[in-house]
Amino acid sequence: MKKVSIIIILLSVFCMGCKIHCPEFPANLNYFPYYEGQELKFTNSQQDIQSFIVSSKNDSKASSFGQNCKCVCHAGSVFRTTENRDSLSLRCGLEISGGRNDLSNSVSISCDLQYSYLYSDYLSTGLNLEKTVPYDELYKYLEDTIIIENENNQIVKKIVIVKGKGLISYTTADGEEWKLVE
Repeated sequence: MKKVSIIIILLSVFCMGCKIHCPEFPANLNYFPYYEGQELKFTNSQQDIQSFIVSSKNDSKASSFGQNCKCVCHAGSVFRTTENRDSLSLRCGLEISGGRNDLSNSVSISCDLQYSYLYSDYLSTGLNLEKTVPYDELYKYLEDTIIIENENNQIVKKIVIVKGKGLISYTTADGEEWKLVE
């Protein structure tokens, strides 16, 4: 009977011994302060206007799981727009990933500008931290203004994102800069 009790206890510890707790996306990393239905307007030097409607905005919530404890945590903030009158749409996001029970190892920011879902330009940048950073202090390691460039794209070659404001400008492949109308 003693052996059966030990086996039951060991099985219980094995089955319940590992639980991953992933925190929600931190509010102090608000690079995309949008809401569904919000209109984003951009203008160029000729006063032309590109307008986008935010179709979804999602910030990940806290979660926990107890299976496969080798998994890593991810937290993200993503927004998407509907296709505008020029057949363009946006999808931008910030993702944090890390080890078990924390999210302090790497950060990536990306924007994908699509033309009629036929082709798209994906611009991204990442920050791989060399040391473990406390999750609630991650904001100290990110700049307020993030510039992502890629000269080889067909639609857009540069985007500028500002913390608390969002996407404030993008430069198309032909060199035309589109600035957010505030």
